[in-house]
Amino acid sequence: MSVEIPSDYSPVVQRLIAEGRFRNEEEVVAEGLRLIVLREELDTDIQAGLDDLDAGNRVEASQVYAEARRRIKAVEDRAGN
Repeated sequence: MSVEIPSDYSPVVQRLIAEGRFRNEEEVVAEGLRLIVLREELDTDIQAGLDDLDAGNRVEASQVYAEARRRIKAVEDRAGN
């Protein structure tokens, strides 16, 4: 598959590569796709949580925050931060 970077994003892509955050355009595109997948998963989880609340199910705030911290760390670990 071949992908062309839109001209308005090309400076951003080149900057990310110049900063050493990515080795090439393919890595930048792959990261973008990874973030889209994570966002979709988050949207699904948020909707499930809202559905639980609508059904009267409750979770302690400390559990919610602990899970949020765990998931943020997992994303950071995958990104190499």
